[in-house]
Amino acid sequence: MKAAVWLGDNQVEIKEIPIPEIGEEEALLKVRAAGVCATDYHIISGALKIGKAPNVQGHEICGEVVKINTKRTDIPLGQRCVVATSIGCGHCDYCREGKQYICTESSEIGYFPHNGGYAEYVKVPVSAIVPISDKVSDKAGAILESTVCPTESLMRIGVPFGGSVLIAGTGPAGLAFIMVAKLMGAAKIIVLGRDEKSQIRAFKYGATHYVNIKTSPDAVGEVINITNGNKADVVVEATGAKPMIESMPDYVKKGGDIILYGIPSDEDEISFPVKKLVVEEISVHGAVGNTKAWYPLVKMIENGSLNVEQMVTHEFTLDEINKAFDLYRNKDKTLIKAIIKF
Repeated sequence: MKAAVWLGDNQVEIKEIPIPEIGEEEALLKVRAAGVCATDYHIISGALKIGKAPNVQGHEICGEVVKINTKRTDIPLGQRCVVATSIGCGHCDYCREGKQYICTESSEIGYFPHNGGYAEYVKVPVSAIVPISDKVSDKAGAILESTVCPTESLMRIGVPFGGSVLIAGTGPAGLAFIMVAKLMGAAKIIVLGRDEKSQIRAFKYGATHYVNIKTSPDAVGEVINITNGNKADVVVEATGAKPMIESMPDYVKKGGDIILYGIPSDEDEISFPVKKLVVEEISVHGAVGNTKAWYPLVKMIENGSLNVEQMVTHEFTLDEINKAFDLYRNKDKTLIKAIIKF
């Protein structure tokens, strides 16, 4: 089969490799589409040291079951699906709690040693298969994984009905947080950004207010006015930028919640006002999990309440995959999500 093989820093080549053999409780999927994640680019470019080459990356997968070895009877051949890519040991405390993504032995399809979706076929555990209907397009399925963690973190923490959510950033994660916060009943969705393009994007995806931190003389004051003096119930950091991360406690109300999703550089030392967090009872949450959100997300897409497909701005064939990585390399401002179509 044809696959895009990562061979080393900034080296991805299209090669012929064997079609995977499946074992017990495994399935072979014919890949229909795969999302191109910024994390994959950072790994392939050498900026992020996860796994090792050679490997086939790609953890955002929409496929079709062409071979399966299982005792289950609810997944027929030809079933279209997305893939819940986190794999745990299955028996530790974290896995029993449904948190295999933080299992001490956790791994993920699309990261070494598991080949991923930048290939014509991929092997997955049957337990990772999330069936989808014809109401979920291949485009939507290909990028569903990128919306799962934002959704799960809001499900876990909760959004007060009629409350306020502040989101820093309008990348794919920021946009997912905007859309899901709206579906969960937030009355005010405030987005922090730095330019007009970000503002247009924020309102398109459901923001009710936008604060330009580059031009505003008092961004915190603007948020206080928007929230009638209370600041935001939930604050989400989705950029990974050190100054933005450090500013999050300024925007959250007493007793509120901060979700940290963006990952800063290893060299960044983040400073947080611990005394403020303590005396104002502000809770800070990391967000990397995705177990519980897959099926609710599929249902929301199927019933038309969530449109993730609109985030797809670029499409490429597998042979053109390096053009997709070039979008990240060149910091293309038109990029939200790129996919590989098969």
